[in-house]
Amino acid sequence: MRKKLMVEKIEKRNERLWLISDHPSFSLEHAKPKNHMLVDSDNIAFVYILETEEDFIYVTIPYKHWADVKQVLTEGIPVFLQSGTVELELTNFKEELAYLIENIDGNANYGEQMEQAVKEIFLT
Repeated sequence: MRKKLMVEKIEKRNERLWLISDHPSFSLEHAKPKNHMLVDSDNIAFVYILETEEDFIYVTIPYKHWADVKQVLTEGIPVFLQSGTVELELTNFKEELAYLIENIDGNANYGEQMEQAVKEIFLT
């Protein structure tokens, strides 16, 4: 079963970028980073995947936070998720994001809106 977390805000603290979501209705106790990201072209978002033994958890990073996320590429700072009392490093975030941005640029398969949004934030 898929579970979702929405990033509500982003903060930079102690040379880390914190993706902050509300307290989920499910446990993140055994969640681990999958070291993989996807694109949600319909909602213009990037999605980082966490996994447990039974589930995948999709951490959605909407367009409105991309300008803050860009710091990961320019400054190389690590990314952490804070959800309720749980804090978890999102390993391989920079590499996955860079790969997706490179793939999306000039690729109509992601949709015109997604391609335009990526160009606007990450490629200007």
